Amino acid sequence: MNIDHICFYVKDAIATRDWFIQKLGFRLVESSVSDSGTIEIVRAGTIYFVLCAATNACSPIARFLQHHPPGVADVAFQVKDIETTIAHAVQQGATILQPLQTQVQAHGTLKWATLAAWGDLTHTLLERRGLTSLLPHTATPAVSACVVEPPTQSPKLFVGIDHVVLNVAAGELEQAVNWYEQVLGFRPQQGFTIQTTYSALCSRVMRHPLSGVQLPINEPASPNSQIQEFLEVNRGPGVQHIALETTDLIKAIAHLRQRQLSLIHVPPTYYAQLRQRVGLPLTETLLQQLEQQQILADWQPERQQAVLLQTFTQPIFAEPTFFFELIQRQAVGMSDRPERAQGFGEGNFRALFEAIEREQIKRGSLHPLSNVETSVESY
Repeated sequence: MNIDHICFYVKDAIATRDWFIQKLGFRLVESSVSDSGTIEIVRAGTIYFVLCAATNACSPIARFLQHHPPGVADVAFQVKDIETTIAHAVQQGATILQPLQTQVQAHGTLKWATLAAWGDLTHTLLERRGLTSLLPHTATPAVSACVVEPPTQSPKLFVGIDHVVLNVAAGELEQAVNWYEQVLGFRPQQGFTIQTTYSALCSRVMRHPLSGVQLPINEPASPNSQIQEFLEVNRGPGVQHIALETTDLIKAIAHLRQRQLSLIHVPPTYYAQLRQRVGLPLTETLLQQLEQQQILADWQPERQQAVLLQTFTQPIFAEPTFFFELIQRQAVGMSDRPERAQGFGEGNFRALFEAIEREQIKRGSLHPLSNVETSVESY
């Protein structure tokens, strides 16, 4: 089970498409307009984002945006045997929103169905036989244009999606964990609890054992948690952020800053504390580069050569809900077989928590914080 594509419902698909191209270096794959909506598909590496805007007030897109701000509406998974996957999901109590469909295309066959997930989030399951279009063909679209990607000198910044993060309401974390485990076969991998004087959250990282797809799930553990603010502004559970993986985060961030992408601020004290950590596997030159680009770094004590590099954008829509994580799972050292960083760094998780809460303070939705505590467990 791999992530096939992710669908965003937005107010203006063309403006959102241009933002992805101009700010993140994505490329346009296809544009279409039908009675139900405008669709723009953009790509970077193996990442496909489908950007949908309503063309009439009765469409599912319009109904979604009546209840939620723009954001992720569907995370689509590609599966090997869709009939078996759906039968198992139904046996485990999943709700089928769109029953199994089959479409013969020019070079193969595409099968798909859609499950209700958490809140208004859905999961489309797809099985591809042969080379097939990204999406099912709709009936007689008014305009449909497949765009050939032109040669470009822009660097290829991203190679794939590392993980997708879901926020759920207080008391729903274990239910959501059980749903993804029982219905889609994910397994618990890691757990976080972060507590400050005024705010807290709990997180469980789910991982699919066959594909390695990772799905962290967060719930608020205090009334004014950043997760609670998301739930209130989003008006329900939803995808908080998507992590885009790169092979050279320092160069990628330097390039994205030239594109004027808005990123979180990391205070100098973070790097002063980083230099004091026992077992620091980073050279001073690399630390200076990370500090210049305001990139977070973490590692596990037992795997010091495997370093996790991360940073985060500001929310990409008007509301303080959805943002992107930019990540590199780096292996450092002279080993013939260096190991990539796994899981989610405790220090980076805490730094993100603090950064988002600084933005809450600016918005006036939280008082200044102190005494951050973090605990991590593996499963």
